[in-house]
Amino acid sequence: MKTLIVGTTNPAKIAQLSDVLAPISVHVKGIDKKLLPEVIEDGITAEENARKKAIAYSKAIGQTVFSMDNALYLDGLAPENQPGIHVRRIGGTIALNDMELLEHGITLIKSLGGKATGYWEYGICIAQPDGKIFEMTIKTPRIFTSKKSEKIVSGYPLESIQIDPVTGKYISEMTPEEQAIFWQKNIGEKLCEFVEGVIN
Repeated sequence: MKTLIVGTTNPAKIAQLSDVLAPISVHVKGIDKKLLPEVIEDGITAEENARKKAIAYSKAIGQTVFSMDNALYLDGLAPENQPGIHVRRIGGTIALNDMELLEHGITLIKSLGGKATGYWEYGICIAQPDGKIFEMTIKTPRIFTSKKSEKIVSGYPLESIQIDPVTGKYISEMTPEEQAIFWQKNIGEKLCEFVEGVIN
């Protein structure tokens, strides 16, 4: 089984990617925070920020590194109010913890009437120590509600206000099996094809 080093210390992201890449038998491994250099995420897209992190982390540890950055867009929200690439850093400066992020998300959805559609944009980059990079972007739709689930996922608190358009379930309330199916359906096929093409 091949190992894919992921430039994150977020256990929720590692678990998500493990589910997504299970069909191609890839072991997903995080990086010790002590080994990660500080990266200023000042790109204007999720893909640019993923690239910056993947390149910096790959150089730091001398190995191939996968990085993924997210951006969130809500239908009906003015461009200047979109979370965009600053999902956790409001205005690009104020860093929020899980509960603050969840409350901010609820406030945004309430401003749209309590329910809204939108999508996540996943910017993805794999960087190799020799300087080669491979990139892609995946968009996946969601339904958002201001009525939060009681189950909150550490590291991914907004899953408590996101509903799968197909099953109607809160993502945070899905069983591990349901979440694996959900991630496979939303980003799995494209991401598996991308990763397999780079590491094989």
